[in-house]
Amino acid sequence: MARRRRWVAIIGALALLVGGSVLIPGTLTRDFAGGVANAECASWFGRDEGSVLVAYGDSITEADSRAHLGLHGEESWYSHLICEDEFADGRNAAVQGQTSQQVLDRLRADDVEADVIVVGAGTNDLRLGVDTATILRNLREAVRVASRRADVVVVTTVQPWHGTEADELNEGVRALAADAGAQVADFAAILAAPEATTDGVHPTVASAGKLADEVRTAVTAAG
Repeated sequence: MARRRRWVAIIGALALLVGGSVLIPGTLTRDFAGGVANAECASWFGRDEGSVLVAYGDSITEADSRAHLGLHGEESWYSHLICEDEFADGRNAAVQGQTSQQVLDRLRADDVEADVIVVGAGTNDLRLGVDTATILRNLREAVRVASRRADVVVVTTVQPWHGTEADELNEGVRALAADAGAQVADFAAILAAPEATTDGVHPTVASAGKLADEVRTAVTAAG
């Protein structure tokens, strides 16, 4: 009887420990719980069919996903394509807050191969005051690297940060895509619509679906 009470006490303590850790920022259990709460679907077992999709970018792509846990949040356009089984999950490699230089560095470092790679970055550069020429240089090189890793490369136009201007940058994005034989997904036009974002920058669930449609159209255009 005493042994049974001891085990009950141990199990109870572990349950309290795990339950309490959900309340502590940065813990795995809190991260997992947040991912489950936001998940449109999970891709824990992968899929054998469909084109493999990999996405590099920032919070507009990562959104409320927990990609490292295989949980796809519904505010990410990537999730809409994966959860509807249109593409096989390669990886949502987007990271909140990353600049075009960081996206380029990660693309260079990753030994990734896919049918489709989407590259989208620049909003955080604008937030930090990085000049247009530097952003375009990074994106041009990122598209070049991605073109060696995938059959189809899609580069997205850039949603400006609050109070910044992205027209010149987006003209450059279209030009570098044309030069490299890449496709363009016009995210900026979609996110500029009234009530398309939660905060002026990041997509709503409905807008994330429209961004997914834009990527789908870009991939189809590539043949």
